[in-house]
Amino acid sequence: MYKSTPVSLLRGLFLFIYPFLVVTIIGWFLIPFTKAYLKEVIAFGLLTSILLCIPLMIKSSRISKIFFLLLTFLLSLLAFIKLSFYSQYGVKLSASALFVIFETNTTEGAEFLRYYLNNFSIILLFILFLPWVFSLSIPSSRLRMVVPYMKHKWLLLASLVWIFIAVFIINKKFTDQNILYTSINSYSEYRATKAMLKNTLAKKSSPVITVEPSPEEPQTYVVVIGESTSTWHMQLYGYNRNTNPLLSEIKDELIIYEDVITPNVHTIVALDKILTLSDYDHPNLENNASIVQLANQAGFTTYWLSNQRPVGFHESMSTTIANAADHKYFLATDNFTNTIYDEVLLPSLQTVIKEPDLKKMIFIHLIGTHSDYKKRYPSSFQKFTGRNSRTLIQNPNTEKIVNEYDNAVLYNDYIIKNIIESVRKENTNSYVLYFSDHGDEVFDTMDLMGHNEYHGTKPMYEVPFLVWISDKYKEERPNYKNLDATKDRKYNLENFIHSFADLSNIEFNLYDSSRSIFNPDFENRTRWIKQQEDYDTRE
Repeated sequence: MYKSTPVSLLRGLFLFIYPFLVVTIIGWFLIPFTKAYLKEVIAFGLLTSILLCIPLMIKSSRISKIFFLLLTFLLSLLAFIKLSFYSQYGVKLSASALFVIFETNTTEGAEFLRYYLNNFSIILLFILFLPWVFSLSIPSSRLRMVVPYMKHKWLLLASLVWIFIAVFIINKKFTDQNILYTSINSYSEYRATKAMLKNTLAKKSSPVITVEPSPEEPQTYVVVIGESTSTWHMQLYGYNRNTNPLLSEIKDELIIYEDVITPNVHTIVALDKILTLSDYDHPNLENNASIVQLANQAGFTTYWLSNQRPVGFHESMSTTIANAADHKYFLATDNFTNTIYDEVLLPSLQTVIKEPDLKKMIFIHLIGTHSDYKKRYPSSFQKFTGRNSRTLIQNPNTEKIVNEYDNAVLYNDYIIKNIIESVRKENTNSYVLYFSDHGDEVFDTMDLMGHNEYHGTKPMYEVPFLVWISDKYKEERPNYKNLDATKDRKYNLENFIHSFADLSNIEFNLYDSSRSIFNPDFENRTRWIKQQEDYDTRE
């Protein structure tokens, strides 16, 4: 029978606390600010000590080994997540980030990993899990000597007391640093929020709003919701590449708003504010209403055309809101891991436009320029190659990604122009309004591709917002003939429901004309982002 030795005991202890040692050493180089580093190390050390007590209190060698392996794997995984997040974003994994992760479907997750599983992450995986793989080969009986069962009752009692003390300390001082605690709490809050949204925003109407019927005359209004498209890569906004050749042809017919930002740079939280009554001061309203419900109650027949997958692990925010529409067309119902183009929406749009409804409100949700960028446009739009001098970070990899993003923007230009032309042909009272939920940083201001609230760069916040209005619309509403005078207004899309109502000639009880970018009563407001940060005064 194998005998316990100090060496074997130390070996077992080392294997268990190894993830803690990795966090301590590598975290020193990754975690900014000494105070943040110390809090992370202490919190991870407390968690490690709690989990260490579990296999020590189990009498069975086989069960003890199972717990030993599971818990060391868990610690290695948590260490990997923590250090990878600090490596990528320079901040800890927060509740808001977890909210976005819960909302992400499997396809988006695969695309995220493809871009962000970099060399550092691969090396970190190897460093953290190689000792764990080694521990798999240790026999259960030998591992029993490594993590001996506490025969003395006072040791067992001491372990239980320590677990209680450590949990109390974490709960009082280190909840933000504890991934398990944050994840469980965030997931619980997320599920409650989703249930609340289903009971409010997914219904045809909302008791929160009282809506006056809009005029009974032919109307065809189209709201196009883009994805991940930043003004920083659009020719219409001064980009140095011709990424908007088609929209530039009709530039004189467009009202191009120059200074519009999204309230958040993640889709779920951005659309919560953009498409509903929620805003910075009142996020995730319990008594809420959406623009779809507003249109329903004003007497429009509503259509939702989407090129985004309607369900992942959970229904998305946009799907919840879309469920209130009279007619729904989800064209990306299969797994779109590889390729998906927005042109599949155009035939459905043509069909919907021809429907005999007197008043049509059509919402179109694009896949837009969502990563993986090269999967968002056909080969005929592969125009941009070579290095762009405007790109801040210059290397072969960034050159490739920037070209793919610009090609996706070019294709998006084609889609928006086709939507406008389809509506124009109807020669009715109509408009087409286009904006993007958020933008992407594509090596414009820092060495980063994508979007996250932690860095929150200007390319992530600054989004296109443009309107095309038909001649008949202008005849019906002469006050809207010259909206060019409004295009320089500073605007946060969290107030979009008021602009939407204004442009659609919808009156409702909570309408505030001072929050409509189109209205003469418009008032400038502080554009709050993150935690009480004024977008217009940030560095």
